[in-house]
Amino acid sequence: MASLVLHPERREQGTPDGVVAAPPQGTRRERLDVYVNGYPARVQEAIEESYPAVTHVIGHRATHALVARYLPALVRHSYNLDDVGAELPGFLRGDALAGRFPFLPDLAQLEWAVAGAFRAHDRPRLDPQPLAAWTDDQWQRAILQFQPSVAVVCSSWPIRELWEARDTPIDAIDIDLRDRPDQVLVCRVGYGVRCESIGRDEARGLGALLTGHALGEVSELLGTHGGDPASVSAWFASWMQNGLIAGCTSNRREP
Repeated sequence: MASLVLHPERREQGTPDGVVAAPPQGTRRERLDVYVNGYPARVQEAIEESYPAVTHVIGHRATHALVARYLPALVRHSYNLDDVGAELPGFLRGDALAGRFPFLPDLAQLEWAVAGAFRAHDRPRLDPQPLAAWTDDQWQRAILQFQPSVAVVCSSWPIRELWEARDTPIDAIDIDLRDRPDQVLVCRVGYGVRCESIGRDEARGLGALLTGHALGEVSELLGTHGGDPASVSAWFASWMQNGLIAGCTSNRREP
């Protein structure tokens, strides 16, 4: 049944009796067509829900055509339609729409981070009390665990402003796209998702921490790129205040 729905061209070989029961009226082929035609519609609804800004920019008709191109390339790892858009940002990087809207893949990446943050389960905030007695060496080797909703998306385009304009009429959108890179911190606050533009150094440091680098390594990384390693302490305090950190461990140094 799934093979026939996902590959409609196989219907030309006939509809096996064991797959679709004969309906009271009509044919097995007509009954199967209900599912074959309904599946892309459900996928489009899921895409439009996860990617409202992308849909707003390109329009409903272009979204319908995009879904038709996306479905054959989709690798299905989940039975949940909420997950069907996971591969769309990567797909858009090779799609013709990126030629017309070069910011579109990055905007989609931001929207997928927003969707993930909305569905993520909060963990208890880090209790700083046990860390009060840590030595400088322990802090250098510290590995931070962030809330599952936390992500950072970097782009050459002002993607946060484009995302915020998702409910603004197209004719009323006036965003300068030239030479306006953006780094966006995504996190959930209460029942909503916050998107905040942050500096390039903070984005670089946060990105490294999210991939498991220690605080000392991040300080070295910032120094290599001309940043101020002392900024890490200020960022840590801000992340703690906003409840973005859920855990902190200090790895032992190899002998």
